[in-house]
Order: sequence, then structure tokens, then C-alpha cells
Amino acid sequence: MTGSGASTNARTWVVAGLVAGALMRVLALPLPGTGDVLTWKIWSYSAAHDVTQVYGVGGDPPVHRELHWRSESTTVDYPPFVLGELALAGRLYRHFRPDFDDSAWFTACVKLPGLIFEAGFVALLLTRGRRWLGDGARWAAMVFWLNPLVILNGATLGYLDAEMTVPLMLALVAAWHEQPVAAGVLTALAVLTKAQAIFVVPAIAVTLAARTPRARALAAAAAGTIGTSALVLLPFVIRGAGRNLVQAVGRLATHDMLSGQAANLWWIVTWVLRVGAVWTEWGARRALTQVIGILAISRVEELGYPNARPVGLALVAIAIGWACWRMRRLTQLSQAAALGAWCAYAYAMLAAQVHENHWYPVIPLLILAAASDRRYRGVLAAISIIAALNLYLFYGLGFGWPPITHRTWTGIDATVVLAVVNVFVFARFGRLMDSSSRAA
Repeated sequence: MTGSGASTNARTWVVAGLVAGALMRVLALPLPGTGDVLTWKIWSYSAAHDVTQVYGVGGDPPVHRELHWRSESTTVDYPPFVLGELALAGRLYRHFRPDFDDSAWFTACVKLPGLIFEAGFVALLLTRGRRWLGDGARWAAMVFWLNPLVILNGATLGYLDAEMTVPLMLALVAAWHEQPVAAGVLTALAVLTKAQAIFVVPAIAVTLAARTPRARALAAAAAGTIGTSALVLLPFVIRGAGRNLVQAVGRLATHDMLSGQAANLWWIVTWVLRVGAVWTEWGARRALTQVIGILAISRVEELGYPNARPVGLALVAIAIGWACWRMRRLTQLSQAAALGAWCAYAYAMLAAQVHENHWYPVIPLLILAAASDRRYRGVLAAISIIAALNLYLFYGLGFGWPPITHRTWTGIDATVVLAVVNVFVFARFGRLMDSSSRAA
């Protein structure tokens, strides 16, 4: 095949992939998603009227406001930037439905910001991505756009992870291209969307330090982060809701669960403890094959075990610290992206209170790494399948669309089997990181 013929064929496949991914998302947007989508609707309704009051205003101690929409109510515990995005989604919906009734259109509206972020990132890869990834940019765009975890997480189940992850990836790319202010701005937007992004910040800092004079680069990035954070937070401070915001977001660290349905190390611990609790009463077979649920950290402490929160954070710190030290002299963007993916993966695997959707940042970051370093493609495929199954086995395609198979089909709860496999994949990723660091 001639060069022009191969190029035409490649463009045809890209167009087909873009259409297929777009069609799957359009069909998935009206689906009801998980219970979190109801929370986003309440936030969107309230933020569309006045985003600065969603946390509550004033009080001593600070008021933690309860938001209401129709017969539903909830509180806010996310950072403010994502609330601004939901406010825009709510205003869009209000333009067509001033009474804010519930509908599939409202569901689509609150999922829309994530779709915009995903589509925007694909557009960047297809237009400017060759500067970042060379010939791998087109591959990265298609793998991201058609990845089952990406489609299931966002357009189908309605999580907000794309809104955090896309700025996080762009921050890493900006750091690699010696643009510390842009890296700082994008990092701030990611963290102010979901606090989970903070675990990838060490990878961005290592990339900055490796690419530019350390003090100058980190100072410029810090200025970008602080300035952006001040701009986002200032309206809340002026309103008198600053302390309310801090109190609300701080509640994220108090969720009482060993693992929030994430197939990670703590989900295995949950299974072991639940099996041990009923072994004598139920017998071995029934105990081993039970379908397990979330176990409270407070209950684990009552049984005489240590608090999983500091233990998990210590494990995460060790894993991230080891990788940052090994990759401190990174020489390729693929190494920086792999480091970012490792940091996100270490958090999701080793921290307590991790939820089933927290795998999302690992996948796009690893796609950036695998685009130019094929060694990571096997791990990327494995984590994508594990993460997608983790979501699907709990939620199917959302309310009214349960999984077609039960978690007992593997004998031992299939999510526990996933967690065990995930441990081996995590170890494999670690070995790849170690191997890559020798070339750094």
C-alpha cells in the first residue's frame, strides 16, 4: 500500500472510531447512571441559582447547608470548581425547563461537562498531540475515546472524573514542555474539581524539576496554583462561605469505609474479615462464597485492628515516594505520564475509603505513557478491564440496567477475584516502572 493510501486508510479508521465513540456516548447520556447522578442534580439545581451558597454561609460553628430539589436533599463535600461546571449545566437545563423537573434531559445535562472534557482532550490529541507523542497521538486518541472504562465511567454512569483528569493530564504535559505557570493553573483546577487529584501532584513536581531549574520552575508553578485557587475561592470568601467550604470538603476524609467498593487491597481485607466473622457459624463454603459489602473502618477498629486511614496513607506515601525517587531524572514524556499513572494507581490500590470509580485517572495517564512506550500497553489493557468490570459488577449500566451476571459466578465474589488480580497487575506495573527508571 502506498503512503497516501495508508494515510487515507488511517484517517478512515479514526473517523469511524470517533463516530462509534460519539454514538455510544449519545446513547448513554440519558441513562440514569448511579445514585451519584441524583446528587449532581441537586447540586446543579442549587448552584444554578447561586453557587456561592451551596456550602452554607457563616455560622459558628460553620453552617453545613442541606440542599433541596423536589423531594430530595443532600449536602456538598466536593471542591468548588466542579460546582461551577454543574451550575452551568443547571442553567442550560433551566433555559429549556424552567421548572427544573426531573427528566432524561436533566440527566444528560449533568453528564455533559464530562463529555465536553473528554471530547476536548481527544481533539487536542488529534491536532496538537503529535508534538507530545509523535505518531502515537492518533493511537492515544482512539484508545481513550473507545476505552470501556472511560465510556462506562462518564457518559453511562455519570461520574465526574473526566473533569478532574483532563486538566491533570494537561498539567503534566505543560510541565514536560517547560510551562510551569500553565502546569500550576491546570493542577489547581484539577484539585479544585476533585481532591483525589492531589495524589498526582508529586508526578507533576518531579516532571517540572527534571525539565527546568528546580527553584524557578516550582516557584512559577506554585504561583499559578495559588493564583488560580485564589480566583476560584474568592467569591466564596467574599460571600462569607470560606469556612463553610473548608468544613464541607474536609468531610471527604471522614467517610467510614474500608473500601468504597473499589477492587483494591482493602477490598481483599474486607473479604478476609467478613469471612473470618462467619466462618464458624456458616461453615467454610458459605463463608468463602458470600457476596460482600462495605465494611466500616470504625467496625474494624472495634475488632482491635488499627485505623486503616493512616495505614493506607502511609502505604500510598511509600509507593509514590519510591517511584518519584526512581524517576527523578526522567527523560521522556512517557516516563512522566507513567509516573502520574502510578501515583493515581497507588492511591486507588492502597488508600482506604477509595470508591469504585477512582481508577479513572490511571487509564488516561497510562494511555499517554503507552502511546510511545509499548511496554505499558499490557498493563493499560489489564487495568482498563479490571476498572470497567469493577464498575459494571456493582452498577451494570446504571439504575434499571443491572449487570447480566451475578458476582457469585466465580465462586468467591467476583469483585474480590478482581482485587486479587489487581494486586498482581499493580506489582507488574511497579516492575515496569523500575525498569523504565533505569533509562531515566
